[in-house]
Amino acid sequence: MLTRSLQLGIRFMTGRGNSGLTRHIMGAVFGIAVSLIPLVVVLEVTTGMIGGITDRYLEIGTYHIQVRNYTQNGFTEASGIIKKLNSMPGIRTAFPVIHGVGLAYSPTGRTGITLKALSKDYWDQDRGIHQYLKIISGSFDLSTEDSALVSSETAKKLHVSVGDKITILTARTIPGGRTILKPSHFTVKGLFSTGYYELDSLSVYINLLKGKKLFNDPESFFIGVKIVNPEKDVNKMVHRIQRMLQHNWFVFTWFDLQKPMYESFKTTKILLLFIMMIIVLVAAVNISSALVMMVMEKEADVAILKSTGVSGSSIISAYIFSGFIIGIIGTVIGIITGLVAAVNINGVIHGIQYFLNFSESIIQIIFSPFTEIAFHKIVLVNSTYYLDRIPIIIDFKNIFIISTGSVLLSTLASIIPAFQAGKIKPMEVIRRQ
Repeated sequence: MLTRSLQLGIRFMTGRGNSGLTRHIMGAVFGIAVSLIPLVVVLEVTTGMIGGITDRYLEIGTYHIQVRNYTQNGFTEASGIIKKLNSMPGIRTAFPVIHGVGLAYSPTGRTGITLKALSKDYWDQDRGIHQYLKIISGSFDLSTEDSALVSSETAKKLHVSVGDKITILTARTIPGGRTILKPSHFTVKGLFSTGYYELDSLSVYINLLKGKKLFNDPESFFIGVKIVNPEKDVNKMVHRIQRMLQHNWFVFTWFDLQKPMYESFKTTKILLLFIMMIIVLVAAVNISSALVMMVMEKEADVAILKSTGVSGSSIISAYIFSGFIIGIIGTVIGIITGLVAAVNINGVIHGIQYFLNFSESIIQIIFSPFTEIAFHKIVLVNSTYYLDRIPIIIDFKNIFIISTGSVLLSTLASIIPAFQAGKIKPMEVIRRQ
């Protein structure tokens, strides 16, 4: 029964003499494929961008877990707690961090900065940062108290390079509650970049011992913790760490520390997918229109089949199979094309960007004798707001959901035309013919 309906569905989709898919069916397949290409590209690019930013924050910004103590005891108890954390299963490494803000200046520039004080062996201790923090020049050297690592963006603002001297002005609270400003002098040992402007724009790393002298506020100190699986096991590890610590220590996950940003990412991704799915829904409606045209074109064939004993339910099933097949073909073409575009998205963006800038320069040359046209370089993905390169992350789970949804919508869109075909009465068709 089903095999016969499937064969009929395929016959209905082809022209006379099995000359291939009819024009209406080809249009429906094309509509599904074209609607899926931007959906797949948007999904993969969004997933890659969010994943790239999140990974950088986890490894360089907030770390996986932060353990804090808001009393002066935190400094004295930290070394013992770090030893306990490093011995716990599931923890890759734990290390002390001091952070604060200051004003950095050189003979030719000045800018506000965020300071992060780390131990001199931090580069060897935490291998997780190697993938995302790239040393542009110099080395990751915090061996002395006057050592400083400066982000590439901060170095541009200060106009400094490796070996240059910078001064950092920090505020310190002294007994009595007064605040004093203290200048400290550093030598730039290295320039680094994370590939994300938000983490590079104001960052400077200094030696941990120097950080203790500059910042005596307990809120400036925390223990950074890296675990084996930060996405799946973070809540479990937080409970384990909390049980090991005393009541005056507090544990925060990476999601807690940047919750507004991650919630914004999630909402943006859902909205983009919703908008793209509306496009797929419109394409599915096009399938319904194509099948309505097919019902009208094949009316005589359906009447003949019914007069030879083919049941109405078989005709209905045949048309539903037609919608299913259209969905399968269009989905396969659209998914494959979308994945190819997504995998090569960086090259595609640079190619389009080059073409637009080249076209603008040609226009400027042509019209320059007649009018003055200012040339503005077109940048499609500005690294000031995004990553300098979009990571490629193929989410096969989402691809499966999109494919299933597309085929399902295509099949559902064929139901109404299928029932119209099933109601065709052979005698009326023969009388009209």
